[in-house]
Amino acid sequence: MLMPQEPKNLCVRFKTTALMLLALALCACASNNKEISVDKNHNFSEIKTFYIQLPVNPINEALQNHLNYKIAQNLTAKGLELAKESDADITVGYLPTTLTKDDGATLNLGLGTGSYGRSGGISLGGIFSIPVGEQVSFYQVLDINIMRDGHFIYSASGSIELESKDTISVQAKLDELVDRLLLEYPTN
Repeated sequence: MLMPQEPKNLCVRFKTTALMLLALALCACASNNKEISVDKNHNFSEIKTFYIQLPVNPINEALQNHLNYKIAQNLTAKGLELAKESDADITVGYLPTTLTKDDGATLNLGLGTGSYGRSGGISLGGIFSIPVGEQVSFYQVLDINIMRDGHFIYSASGSIELESKDTISVQAKLDELVDRLLLEYPTN
């Protein structure tokens, strides 16, 4: 025979379940939004030098110089040296883009009226949506591809949300994104 649960136990279970759902939602929101692919068959210990190509799409020269510096800084920390294109073991290419996402929210309201009698009833109702605010999120997207002898050996793609569109904030977010994308590049 099933016994009714005490209200105190039910409340504790509800709070525990709510906290678990909240933690799961926060983990989902905090995802890295990155995809990395490494050629496991390639011997990365043979690689000693790298060359950074110009970005595939034209970008601001200051931003291009900053990205080149940040990529070089990460690969140098992995034990590689920057070289001329003709002397490099690998070639690094990158593609920065921006993305906007409309995060506008709406409030849905339901209105209804009804009349119920002894032998029947009439009900009228409607639902309408009101825009609560226009919210647009800006994302910096970056693809980094590393090639050796015409074959991709490392590919990383990711995005990061920009809270501000000023140059200093964008550079800081790009630094964070480059670090994240090159973190898994094998160390010599």
